[in-house]
Amino acid sequence: MEGEERYLGRGLSVCSTCDGPLFRDKVVAVVGGGNSALQTAIEMSKIAREVHLVVRSTIKADEAYVKQYEQQGNIRTYLHHTVAALHGNAMLNGITLKDRESGKETTISLDGVFAEVGWIPNTDFLEGFLRLNGQKEIEIDINCHTSVPGVFAAGDVTNIRTKQIITAAGEGAKAALEAYDYLVKLE
Repeated sequence: MEGEERYLGRGLSVCSTCDGPLFRDKVVAVVGGGNSALQTAIEMSKIAREVHLVVRSTIKADEAYVKQYEQQGNIRTYLHHTVAALHGNAMLNGITLKDRESGKETTISLDGVFAEVGWIPNTDFLEGFLRLNGQKEIEIDINCHTSVPGVFAAGDVTNIRTKQIITAAGEGAKAALEAYDYLVKLE
């Protein structure tokens, strides 16, 4: 989307856990319709004054998240919409939504946008070498072992549930320790 680089960290965020508190009593949008997007919308509905959920097609989240989302009174949902433009000067201050069915555009003034459209890890080069799941994440066990003995993985490219930098750092430490133990056993 045009302007993403310009507004990243200036109203555009990819981490509600990190940046959510900055938007207390403000107006935000969450872009996406899966589990991550609904988790973020639910979390932000408890912090922000108003949340606009922008969904490209329909909501495709687990029922547990859908039930929680439906209980929030300050989330306005735009199904079949995309973000056509980001607006602002030094900071993001609005977005334009485009209805994918009618083509009608709507501009919303807001303070922040959380991009939660899902991420496809850059793991294509590992296909056929390591086992990947349906989301192209490297499958690991609790100790960061992959499907190939002696190969370890950590972070957001793996099938761990929590995609946070602190979790990735911890998983990286675990993978390093496991790799060390593996090498010691080879000697």
